[in-house]
Amino acid sequence: MGSLILCHRKKAKHPYEITRIHMHIYTIEELCYYFCNNLYLIDYTIINKKLCDWLEEELELDDLAAELRVLLDQNCTTEQFLLTVLSHAAIYSAAEITKIHNVLEHLKNQNEVEREKYKADNLLNSGETASAILVYQSIVNKDWDESIGKEFYSKVYSCLVRHMARCFCMKKRHICMRELMR
Repeated sequence: MGSLILCHRKKAKHPYEITRIHMHIYTIEELCYYFCNNLYLIDYTIINKKLCDWLEEELELDDLAAELRVLLDQNCTTEQFLLTVLSHAAIYSAAEITKIHNVLEHLKNQNEVEREKYKADNLLNSGETASAILVYQSIVNKDWDESIGKEFYSKVYSCLVRHMARCFCMKKRHICMRELMR
């Protein structure tokens, strides 16, 4: 059984648009959900004063907006910014925030290609196989980062081939089932 989350009562009249994926956010809970499920996508395109203005003007979260502006002025890390928002929203337990903190630490210590693989792995875990395949393909089609080693790229190829084969088999299975149903 899931647990009930009491949401902030304010819903924005004008949504915050995450331009990278054309997503509209109306509540602080939606923003937190986006953050937690897209940690590998969080960068300056969302962590900025525009978000602070939206939090203040649309959700009337003046204290949070002010605190985030101070952090931005101090050149805060992505981790500090996200954890401040998540803590303020109070919809995640301390254990969940610690887990998110650990993931952010892990991402911080990776280079770009490793973060891309992490993104693809997470897409697979969330059932977005086609999107994951595209990310794996983009990794192998770029110039290889020699500092990572061939073992890393062999894992990427392994994931790519395995999931492409799975998609192909599922497509074939659907065709066969349609033929049997005739």
